[in-house]
Amino acid sequence: MDDKFKIWTTVGSAGTLNQADLAKVTLHGSIIQLGVDISPPPPVEAARPLSRVGLPTLQAVVRYNITPVDGLFFTQTASNKFHYGLELRYFGHVTATLREVDLNTGNDPDQGLVLFDSTKFTPASSFKVETAFATQFEGVLDFVNKAYYVEATLVAPALVIGHPAAISIIKIVAKQPDF
Repeated sequence: MDDKFKIWTTVGSAGTLNQADLAKVTLHGSIIQLGVDISPPPPVEAARPLSRVGLPTLQAVVRYNITPVDGLFFTQTASNKFHYGLELRYFGHVTATLREVDLNTGNDPDQGLVLFDSTKFTPASSFKVETAFATQFEGVLDFVNKAYYVEATLVAPALVIGHPAAISIIKIVAKQPDF
């Protein structure tokens, strides 16, 4: 199998939650969901996240361990520059960050390698797939000296039913820049 098909993936329900968030979410097959969905929101309401109009929100944080797979590395070129991206199948307001922890120091910098924010994309009334690529990081993931994980935050209104946040699938994609 070609390396480009050996990519790291996980399903939303496979993550590890903070203890305080366990009772906030529900798991449905591959999906982790915060909030209650009774029907899709009307198109006008879907166009602006309720968290931006002053309503109180709930949040749940979930983490996904990343293991090295062939698709995260390229061997065809001498260049060490790669662009990593987070691809999510999601619904509602979701943020995700690809993070690294240094083996020797335990340092886990505040700024992640790749930042995904669903509010940067056009809202939808059902699940959609979007990808956010690293803007500050070029290189290769170093699984010898560091560990990696994705930290995702689901955000849903505390008072309004019908506007959940959910994650179905997460992928880490790697592409070489165009030369």
